[in-house]
Amino acid sequence: MANAIDGVLAAGNLPTWIIPASAITTPPSEETPSIPLAVFSDPATVKADCYMDWGDFSLTRTPTTRERQRMCQKVRETIQTGETIDASLTSVYDQQAALTEGVNKVYAALPAGTEVYIARAYGWDTDTAPTVATKVDLIRGTVQARTKNEPANADEDLKVTATISGSAIWEDVTLTAA
Repeated sequence: MANAIDGVLAAGNLPTWIIPASAITTPPSEETPSIPLAVFSDPATVKADCYMDWGDFSLTRTPTTRERQRMCQKVRETIQTGETIDASLTSVYDQQAALTEGVNKVYAALPAGTEVYIARAYGWDTDTAPTVATKVDLIRGTVQARTKNEPANADEDLKVTATISGSAIWEDVTLTAA
């Protein structure tokens, strides 16, 4: 009889940060899949997960391909030549509050035209600050638009959605001390 493996509950275990591009001077690479831990304590970095409901973040990766068939090949093959990365992040906001107030931190971090990184630590306790033991998935992109959402009913929070066009994505990025 097989033993079922317990999973990690998503609630409270998916911290998400918006990091300004200027905070990461050297992006991760194949040779060095890491970023400095210090970017998470940068005053311009915003921990965003407490501003979002479930379903308020989406990420799609669509491969771009071409077909080829060498003269020696009997079957045509599809080759991936790149990908399109699109993200959407929706958060609470209050138009009447100053951009510096807590409710508007995500809104202020995502103006159109801004290059940002989105870091997500799957399985990391949201109440625990990241450490060198933390791994993140990292998306680099440019905010294409920031749109205020029209509420569908009176009980909804007022929200804004930022649409981000990704230029790179890295999985399982480690965090390094100084």
